[in-house]
Amino acid sequence: MKKKKQKTREALINQWQKANISYQNYLNYIGRKGKRVELTYIDLLYVSNFKGGNASINEDEASVNEKLKEYSKHLRALDQEFGAKYLKDLSNEELESLKNKALSFIKLTLSNSTSIDGFRCSYASALLHFHFPNLIPILDRRVLNGIGIKVEKNKQGQVISIERYYPELITRFYNHLRDNPNKSLREFDKENFIKPIENNETASD
Repeated sequence: MKKKKQKTREALINQWQKANISYQNYLNYIGRKGKRVELTYIDLLYVSNFKGGNASINEDEASVNEKLKEYSKHLRALDQEFGAKYLKDLSNEELESLKNKALSFIKLTLSNSTSIDGFRCSYASALLHFHFPNLIPILDRRVLNGIGIKVEKNKQGQVISIERYYPELITRFYNHLRDNPNKSLREFDKENFIKPIENNETASD
């Protein structure tokens, strides 16, 4: 059993390292953009490439860009309130505001007027993270597992309504990073991502 877990851990580390190439590519792109929080179809392609899997954006580019205006509006509000702040430095009031705004952002993917075919809640959370890499964690089922959040899953093992776990995930990152101020948000993400699945109540592939 121990040998099997070690092999799984090694595979997850390799997966994380490969995704980190796409991670850096998108950060570099954002750094080159004239208007950092103004989103276009290209931003979604970078996020989809980072997340991997079989998902693809299945809408006309013009339609996507029109819907992204609302996403950009939310990003601007976050930028105005938090700027370059670190998650661990927030007050309790700021933390609650961040959780509400982050949840509102990813829920845009569930609204008829702003949903984009192939762009899910977890992808929207990655979009948030890339624009605020020291402030907002990525909502990922492997990270939910690693950090120990119990979730509800369907028969296929997919997390049901994954967005409802985002506020708790942000809180757990906040508490851990305050207790470990020398650790980066990205480092804590990796720690949780590479943990093998321990039971059926935590998130799985």
